[in-house]
Amino acid sequence: MKSKLRMASLLLLFVTLVLKVSGLIRDMLITNYFGAGSEADAYYAAFALPNMFILFLTTGMKSAFVPSYIKYKEKDRGLVHLQDVWKGTLLFSLLISIVFIFIAPLYIGLLYPNLAGDNAQMATIMTIIFLSSLSFVGVNAVLEAYFDAENRYYLSVLAQAIVLLGTIGSALLFADEIGAYAFAFGNLAGVILSLLFKLVLLLPKRTLSLRGRIDWAENKQFYRIFIPVALTAMIGQITLLIDNSFANMLGSSFVTYLNTAKNLTQFPQNIVGVSIGTIVFPLLAAAYAKQDMAGFKANITRGLQIMYFVLLPVLTGMMLLMPEIVSLLFERGNFTSHDVGETSTAAYYYFGTILFYSLVIIINNGFYTMEKGHYMMRLGFLSIGLKFLLNYLFTESFGFIGIPLSTSVTGLVYATACFLLFRKLTGGIPVREMLTDVAKTTAGVLIMGGAVLLIKAMLGDAQPILTILICAAAGVIVFLICVFLMKIKSFYILLGRGGSAAE
Repeated sequence: MKSKLRMASLLLLFVTLVLKVSGLIRDMLITNYFGAGSEADAYYAAFALPNMFILFLTTGMKSAFVPSYIKYKEKDRGLVHLQDVWKGTLLFSLLISIVFIFIAPLYIGLLYPNLAGDNAQMATIMTIIFLSSLSFVGVNAVLEAYFDAENRYYLSVLAQAIVLLGTIGSALLFADEIGAYAFAFGNLAGVILSLLFKLVLLLPKRTLSLRGRIDWAENKQFYRIFIPVALTAMIGQITLLIDNSFANMLGSSFVTYLNTAKNLTQFPQNIVGVSIGTIVFPLLAAAYAKQDMAGFKANITRGLQIMYFVLLPVLTGMMLLMPEIVSLLFERGNFTSHDVGETSTAAYYYFGTILFYSLVIIINNGFYTMEKGHYMMRLGFLSIGLKFLLNYLFTESFGFIGIPLSTSVTGLVYATACFLLFRKLTGGIPVREMLTDVAKTTAGVLIMGGAVLLIKAMLGDAQPILTILICAAAGVIVFLICVFLMKIKSFYILLGRGGSAAE
């Protein structure tokens, strides 16, 4: 069982890397073609609302469907449950698509007042194109959640990569002729191709069928769990909508700086955080279904330990080398050295955001497994109110960097509240050993950071790629030495020698 899980985990890590590199290439193409100008701002403005619903459907569906499917599978009704949910979701996502297509012009004008004329029209049309894909997204979301529940995580991530590859292909072929519209049409084509990929895998096995009536009672019961979970999944994107609106009101280019910085800094979160969370989630669901609360709590603490151990050194090294990374990836075409500096500055202030929200992934999975997603929804909407207030206060004092700074502060408050509430609901989880490991990891990362800064200063004005490679190699070596000297347990858990979340 462990060997199969580790193989699945390696496949997941590989296809997740493909997915996130594809997303990075998409952003590189946007900055190359449009720089930090109004057309790039229009693209990010257009994508924000549809992406909110994409996360609502995809992340929410995985969080709600995995434990639900496992529960029905225990009763030999897993595939029947899948059939009901995917047909119900097809209708539900189609309704969302139609409603919000009609209000797209109002939405763009309200949230992005500095987008005017052709740019506002472009943003509106692209929003409609993105929204038209939602019915396909809904069906995709159910099937990807099914793959996750069956421990075939890599298939769901590969299907998501197909969407981005469609976007990239369209951009390379048509961006010179139709500009940013190529990205929107490419996304739509990618979503359809992703659905066809899943149907090719599932239809020959008769896993899916449109025949038969929808069990509305079962759908109603499922959506009572799904709605709060999905609304919670939207919260991050709602805050991004708020951020984009504030950035647009501050002036041109700030929307592009913030989106480029956030997407870049989310790269390790999306690889490490999502991968660890995806692997741990079915284990939590299985332990909880068997009423093994000791195993359930142990998997939570181990998941948090591993998340912190892997993410902290990666994020720290990334922040110390941020100007070089941004320059290497984006400084070409219409993206200037000034744009590199502004994007790097924004990225520094997203550090806390990525760390805190990655840790919350594990805690949220615990809430969802216990079917208590409504608690996360309440905390999430309180965090939106806090975010709006901090955006207003911080932009008054610090300008556009106040936006990512407020996101990090909100992330800290939200993560702390989630952890304390979860601990209360579960009657306490073991933290002493975890905190000892966290302290050792933090000490090791501080030593690593000092070494990276020293070497970076010695390299002076070397080429960005050379600085990144030398500093990264030195950082890894120094951190591993600290791991062995301090005997940090998380490392041995990852190697399967100290107890793991897979046990």
